Amino acid sequence: MNGINFRIKQLVDHFANGNNSVFANIIGVNEANIRSYINGTEPKFNVIEKICKTLEINFEWLILERGKMLAENKSEQIALQSDFYHRVPQVITVDAHNKDNIALVPNKLKAGYLQGYNDPNFIKTLPTFRLPNLNNGVFRMFEIEGNSMFPTLPDRTYVIGQFVDDWIHDIKDNMLYAIISNEIEDGLIKRCLNRIKKYDNLICKSDNRRNFPTQNIHPNTIKEVWEIKLHLNFNLPDPADFYERLNDLEAEIQNLKVRKNINN
Repeated sequence: MNGINFRIKQLVDHFANGNNSVFANIIGVNEANIRSYINGTEPKFNVIEKICKTLEINFEWLILERGKMLAENKSEQIALQSDFYHRVPQVITVDAHNKDNIALVPNKLKAGYLQGYNDPNFIKTLPTFRLPNLNNGVFRMFEIEGNSMFPTLPDRTYVIGQFVDDWIHDIKDNMLYAIISNEIEDGLIKRCLNRIKKYDNLICKSDNRRNFPTQNIHPNTIKEVWEIKLHLNFNLPDPADFYERLNDLEAEIQNLKVRKNINN
């Protein structure tokens, strides 16, 4: 490995802790492309341009190894963003086909996840799974405790989140996320409003807002962000009682209308 291929490998190590899949997601190409570049394939000009623009890389450094890796005009916000790229999961597990597994963080281990999320020995102790249609990304499964997200996510629901690389910009309003932060001992599963650039705050809302207040999380305390893609609920409610009560209410209202017309 030499020349530009070696420098692309340096970028993968620097921005994605050696994870080709995560780096591919950051710059918007397929993981197979990254592997081929590292193994000696010459990247096309549009890929080089995309790398330099997305990561604010010095064009001459990437092509000719002249000057510094990072562009001189890199803004403070981009520098902060680049620092957060280092927070991609440094520890993943793979199956026999070299596909990333989905590690489960059970409720009893959630408090320990904040200390062990970057520890290979801790991550390797977590049970792992594969699920259909969850590809091209890094995924993790969390168990929910409590009813702060009821009725969307009842107590003891399992959720699967995809790692968000550039969460400063990519957290979308009113979508569900798992937030791993120093402010919360065992993490949060919340519906978020992204006001990081505007107010330096991530606003985390519960769906059960009558009983659980909204929380503000400072971005400097955030370790990881996972966008919820799927939930598994083993308590399947019977909607019959609800529909019966609704039908009774509708019949009662109709009866009151009829009686009112008769009295008039």
